[in-house]
Amino acid sequence: MKKILLFFILATLVSCSFNQTFSNRESDKNDAQEITSKLYWEILYGSNKDKIYDLFSDVFFEITNKDQLDELILTAQQENGVIKEYNIKHWETLVVKGSDEKSQYLLVYEVTRESGKTEEIFSMHKENGIIKIVGYRINRILKK
Repeated sequence: MKKILLFFILATLVSCSFNQTFSNRESDKNDAQEITSKLYWEILYGSNKDKIYDLFSDVFFEITNKDQLDELILTAQQENGVIKEYNIKHWETLVVKGSDEKSQYLLVYEVTRESGKTEEIFSMHKENGIIKIVGYRINRILKK
């Protein structure tokens, strides 16, 4: 009887998932901001598009191909000008550590450009320990 009871206790412990959940930690936001800062630097000063593509997940490229990403960036520059500054407007993070690990990030920037402003929204997650962009949207902010 003791063996059966011990078996059920061990089976219950093994089947449980032990997770720690962290929501909206400043350190997680900072980690995600490193990725967006690299992207903006590459857009402004880089000459190797592969460095831009490396910041994005394969999940992103299942929906948006590299030519569409290039077109998105180029259109924003043609319609609103070159990036002058970018400031984070909103952010959310969720990091789960343990048996069901995941890391998700949402950053929203207000980007000042030569002839207008855009709102740029990034969704990211961690793949093999590296934060990658899985969603990127640019909205033009209309002047009032």
